[in-house]
Amino acid sequence: MDTTIMEYTAEDLISHKLQRSGILVAKPKFDNEGADLLAFLGVSDGAKFCRIQCKGRSLINSPSSTIDVPKEYVTDAFTLFLFVETGNPNSTHLFCFFGKDIRETWRCSSDNRSFTLSLSQKKLSDDLARYEFGDNRVSELKKVIINVNVEGEFHKVMYGYGEATLPAIRMSGRGTFIPPSHTKPKSR
Repeated sequence: MDTTIMEYTAEDLISHKLQRSGILVAKPKFDNEGADLLAFLGVSDGAKFCRIQCKGRSLINSPSSTIDVPKEYVTDAFTLFLFVETGNPNSTHLFCFFGKDIRETWRCSSDNRSFTLSLSQKKLSDDLARYEFGDNRVSELKKVIINVNVEGEFHKVMYGYGEATLPAIRMSGRGTFIPPSHTKPKSR
């Protein structure tokens, strides 16, 4: 099932909620290693960040759904936000899972390459309530950003970095100027 529209809705909702909570959000021009968004507390020198993956799922036409996340994404600087649409316009189901939460509570896939979470209406209210995005999760996310070891995270959001120092460029040129002729062309 194509979840593209739900993913964009989730990303917009998550950006809004994070910014209202005092967390700066950047949208990279790539989705590399699960980095749909980057979350910062400031943008000064030495700024720290965490990678945010945004997921959206609907339980309107199906009683269940699943989410898979590759294991290599799930570091301590990785956070997965999940928006679940249930059809109730008065309820927003937004959950926040940190790397530790995923490693400790999600099921490993049979090939041991990803973590999987199964969703259902019952699970939303029973098992996932502690992951609901609110003030407690905001405080924890801020701690994750402050305590992250960015040394290993930059390779997850960049393809490379280069620096070059070049001497001043000198240029020279030659040319010939031919003024336009002011005579009328001869008729044949």
